[in-house]
Amino acid sequence: MEVPLPWKKGVYERGGGQPDAVIELMELWYKRYEAGEPYHHRSLMIAPDPAYSQTGRRRVMYYRRHTDYPAGFEKVEYVVPEDEAGRLAWALFEAREDLTAFGRYRVPEMDTVRDVLVCTHGTVDAACAKFGYPLYNRLRRDYADEGLRVWRVSHFGGHVFAPTLVDLPTGHFWAYVEEAQVKPIVQREGSVEAMRGHYRGWAGFENPFLQAAEREMWQREGWVWFEWVKTGRVVEADSGDRPTWAVVEVDYRSTDGRRAGCYRGRVTVERAVETIGTTGYEAVYPYAQYVVREMEHAVSTEPDMA
Repeated sequence: MEVPLPWKKGVYERGGGQPDAVIELMELWYKRYEAGEPYHHRSLMIAPDPAYSQTGRRRVMYYRRHTDYPAGFEKVEYVVPEDEAGRLAWALFEAREDLTAFGRYRVPEMDTVRDVLVCTHGTVDAACAKFGYPLYNRLRRDYADEGLRVWRVSHFGGHVFAPTLVDLPTGHFWAYVEEAQVKPIVQREGSVEAMRGHYRGWAGFENPFLQAAEREMWQREGWVWFEWVKTGRVVEADSGDRPTWAVVEVDYRSTDGRRAGCYRGRVTVERAVETIGTTGYEAVYPYAQYVVREMEHAVSTEPDMA
C-alpha cells in the first residue's frame, strides 16, 4: 500500500501514517500467530512516486499464491481514495464479500505489470537506507518502463542482506544486489552460477528446505525455471522443532507444456552463521546454512526436437 514518507519508527502504530484498519489487521494477525495459527501474509508500504501515484489516492496491490500460475502469484491492483484504503485492506483479508464495493477502483491493466520493490527503510535498519537507496535510484532511473515499476518499500526482513529487493509477481527475493547483479535480475539473463549467492529464495515455498532445493533446481535449469509452474512438498523430515534435514520433492511444468518432471532432493543444515540481525545491535542470531546433498531428476515430458 502507498504510504507517504517519512516512515518514522511509529509507522506501525496508530497515527503513524498507515490507516487504522491496517493497524487493526496487523494486531489481529499477531494475536492469531500467538495462538498458534500460521502466518502466511505480510503488509508492506511503498513510497508514492510522482510518475505512478495520484493525489488524494492510495495504490493497493494484493498478491495471492496460485499453484497453477506460471508467475507464482496472482495480482490485483486498486487505486482508492485515501480514506478507503484501510477498508479495502480489511476486505481483502477478512471480508472478501465487501470487495464488490471497490470494483470501480480496480485498475486491471496494471495486474500484469512487474513491480520491483527495493528496501530503503532506514528507520528500521541504517544499512537498508545506505545501500538500498542507491540501488533504488539505479533501477528507477535506468530500468523502469511501462512494464516495470520500481518502488521504495518498507522492511520485509533480512537487514543483513542489504541491499535487498523482492521481484513481483514472481515472488523472488534477492540479496547483496550491486551494479553487477542489476541487469541479470531485471533481464533474467547471464550466468546463474554468478548469481547463486545473491538469491534469497522464492516466496512460493515457505519451507526453508524446499527453498534451498529450489535454488539448486534454478541453478540446473537456468533463468527459464522462474517462468515454470511449480509445486513442492516435504516428503520426510527430521523430528523436533528445528529439523536438521528433509527430503523434498518439486513437480514442475513448463509454460508451453512441452516439458514436465519432478526433482527429489535431500537437504541438510550443515552449520549456522552467527551475526547481528540489525545494525547497531550486539546480540547475534544463528542463520542456518542449508546444503543440498542429493538431487534426483525425473523428466516425464521432453520437448519435441523434430
